Amino acid sequence: MRRNLFAGESASAYLFAICGVSIISNMLGYILTGRVGSFAGMSVAGWISYAVTQLIIVLVIVAFAAWRKYDVVAVSKLRPMTNPRRYALLVPISVFTIVAFLPLSMLVQAMFGAMGVQGSVTASAIRFDNVGVYFLALFVIALLPALGEELLMRGTVLPGLATRGVWFGVFISALLFSLMHGNPVQTIYQFCIGAVLAVLFLLSGSIWPSVIVHFLNNFITLTISAYIPQVNEWIATLGYYNFLTGFAAFAVGVLVLFALFYLYYRAGQPRRPKEDFKVVENGIVFEEYSVYAYSDDSAAKPVKKRGGLFADTMRFCGSMFTARGWNRAETALVQASSADIPYIGKAQPMINVWLAVGLACIYWVFGLITMLL
Repeated sequence: MRRNLFAGESASAYLFAICGVSIISNMLGYILTGRVGSFAGMSVAGWISYAVTQLIIVLVIVAFAAWRKYDVVAVSKLRPMTNPRRYALLVPISVFTIVAFLPLSMLVQAMFGAMGVQGSVTASAIRFDNVGVYFLALFVIALLPALGEELLMRGTVLPGLATRGVWFGVFISALLFSLMHGNPVQTIYQFCIGAVLAVLFLLSGSIWPSVIVHFLNNFITLTISAYIPQVNEWIATLGYYNFLTGFAAFAVGVLVLFALFYLYYRAGQPRRPKEDFKVVENGIVFEEYSVYAYSDDSAAKPVKKRGGLFADTMRFCGSMFTARGWNRAETALVQASSADIPYIGKAQPMINVWLAVGLACIYWVFGLITMLL
């Protein structure tokens, strides 16, 4: 079986998933609306639809893999990540993703509020009357989407799109991820977190870091809504009207995310042996085999250390504001993912990709119209 997808194939899987979700969700809505009541502030139909949506996504991906004859385990990188240092970095990455990009979501919500339109998120409608509701919400709204949506977006859509280029894969998959939710209030935030999840997937060689960060993002949001609503009130006081605070959170959060991604990348690099060779100013000295490489016009001199890991991290963060820095980051992503995602180039058919983007935009516009009405 094949171990890779083309861009058009991944877009087709996205189209099938979106269409399947839309059809089944509308059928459930028609059957259940008016026939069932509500539970904890959200309709029973909404609870069921949330869970069934993720089941449909998984079934579509499994059926699509059988049809196109590719190894879904290999393509989606359904293999464990064994590096504990990388696992430890997932928590701060999750936290600073929220710190960096929540102000953008709040800005959009404030703009709609100025127009007299009040957008909301699912968690805000739930009444957390007891701990049972909390754990049910964690399962249905936090865990299931982390599994189903990651299998679709990072496990299927991204590997195909990335064959055209890693940045193309990262940003187009993030765009499709944000549009598929059909919630204009959250679109910018979901695009940003989609890009974060895509980079994690490419760097790690496993889908599980993306699943974990996706779950932690939902977990933090639900926990704050359930048990620390004062945080939302405090953030609203600072964020809706104090745009300087929001900008500061965005700027600091993005810089810290750059640093965390660099540390995540470094944590996955093999450690160099301490005694096998020595790097000097004009060459490398291999002591074990007595092979010496020097420039013809200069004696070998020890290279001065440049500040260690902290200085390297700061230099990386600064480089991300230059084209050269982005090119180096692209090279690192290509090297990390090249064993599983071959570069095929721009010559491959892209019509399905643009159809997927167009359909997702229509889906988003429908959500916008529904919210405005």
